[in-house]
Amino acid sequence: MAESSRHPGDALRRARSLAAEALANEPAGLLTDFDGTLSPIVADPALSRLADGASAALERLVDQLAVVAVVTGRAPLDARRMTGVQGLLVAGNHGMEWLEPSADVPAPSPGAAGVRERIAVVLAAVPPLDGVTIEDKGLSATVHFRNAPDPSAARDAVIGALPDLGAELELRDGRMSLELRPVGLGDKGAATLAIIERYGLRGVVVMGDDITDLDMFAAVAEQREAGRLRGVIIGVGGADAEVPPEVSAAADAVLDSPEAAARLLTDLAGGDARLG
Repeated sequence: MAESSRHPGDALRRARSLAAEALANEPAGLLTDFDGTLSPIVADPALSRLADGASAALERLVDQLAVVAVVTGRAPLDARRMTGVQGLLVAGNHGMEWLEPSADVPAPSPGAAGVRERIAVVLAAVPPLDGVTIEDKGLSATVHFRNAPDPSAARDAVIGALPDLGAELELRDGRMSLELRPVGLGDKGAATLAIIERYGLRGVVVMGDDITDLDMFAAVAEQREAGRLRGVIIGVGGADAEVPPEVSAAADAVLDSPEAAARLLTDLAGGDARLG
């Protein structure tokens, strides 16, 4: 049962204690979502930026841990630009494209051929509605309806206008958005498992705030239950009505905001001798 976000100080202390214990098991890594987790949700997704303090903390953790990875639905290059932190591994497009810390171009997952064309066909059917914007990421896409006069009606209109997705694509709810992505090509859970295996991680902290992050949570929980690693699951935005209750239910501790998540990272980067 996660610590209640009604007591933010207690929740932060619990998250800090659990995360420090996990990261003491080397090699250790931090895997985190971006939007709503390290970056406050904003009306224009293109203007998203890290919460205050997160950048400096991530820079220190990159030097201290085996891997610091942003596992996000965003396109990898966009995520790198928005974080501005060198040395991050970015698993973008829900894990379908990886941008290595030293790479200039992301590498697509196998089987990506033809996905872009199919997604373009579906996006062409999205009606031009006031306040509805499309974020086309090539191998996936997000339709945002946060700024629509009636977000619920806009969501229904978009769904009603889409053609049959067939077996190749799936549509998932996000935070005031709809996520369009290919089936079986990748998800955040598969990316998390791949990162754990690649770096041989024995300690993991995973952070997220949305339905798509449940795949990351489940991957870490499965590895933890099997005795393969020491892992802690941190939910973010527990006081936010947009955060699905499943996120809080799956987390070991719940922080009330991206700003609290930034404070956690700051503490971990400088407050535990075993990490520095």
